[in-house]
Amino acid sequence: MNSRKDAHSVGVGPVQSARERAYTGIRSAILKGCFEPGAFVEEAQACEMTGVSRSPVREALSRLAAEGYLEQHPRRGAMVRWLSPTELRDLHEVRLMVETHAASKICREKRPIPDTLLELCETHEATPAEDLLGCVEINRLFHQALVAAAGNTVLVQVFDGLQAPLSRAAMLSLRQGLGKTEIIEVEHREMVAALSVHDEERAVEVIRRHLALMPRLTRALTA
Repeated sequence: MNSRKDAHSVGVGPVQSARERAYTGIRSAILKGCFEPGAFVEEAQACEMTGVSRSPVREALSRLAAEGYLEQHPRRGAMVRWLSPTELRDLHEVRLMVETHAASKICREKRPIPDTLLELCETHEATPAEDLLGCVEINRLFHQALVAAAGNTVLVQVFDGLQAPLSRAAMLSLRQGLGKTEIIEVEHREMVAALSVHDEERAVEVIRRHLALMPRLTRALTA
């Protein structure tokens, strides 16, 4: 696995510390499905995969557990968390509340739209569709920037706490062919256009349509 390439593709500099290489490499492996839900991430395997020593790997595993990618079991190690249909339904409900509230606040308060949103649209469009991890990371940054534009730090903290399961759900949907990259790109552009003119009704409608992917994924997992 080339963790530097993955990180570089979403705008992170190519030079990383051993701690960051371990974190990026293991997280990428989880998102790509190299470690399936319920599987244990062995320290020795992670060291070999990322090319770093045990100490940075242990720190990375602890960080990934804190973020919700892993569960740490005494004397057994770090296990990749399951992502259940119930959790997906709950995530969709909370995400919908957060993002529609952010859009409404931006429009009602006529807040400026950061240039970052358009830049991320362009970056997404320039990323090959087969680079699933790159698309997921850019999508994550886009939605984080949208929520941040509302100017509510607590809302940002709530949304940031959802990133592990949301990233896993996004990757799973792309791997199953549910979240077409070109549709995501079009809808991101529509969001930016609506927010730029502070059209609250349109912005909220686009977000609701955009996030309808999660219920579809839930149904696919329970079929």
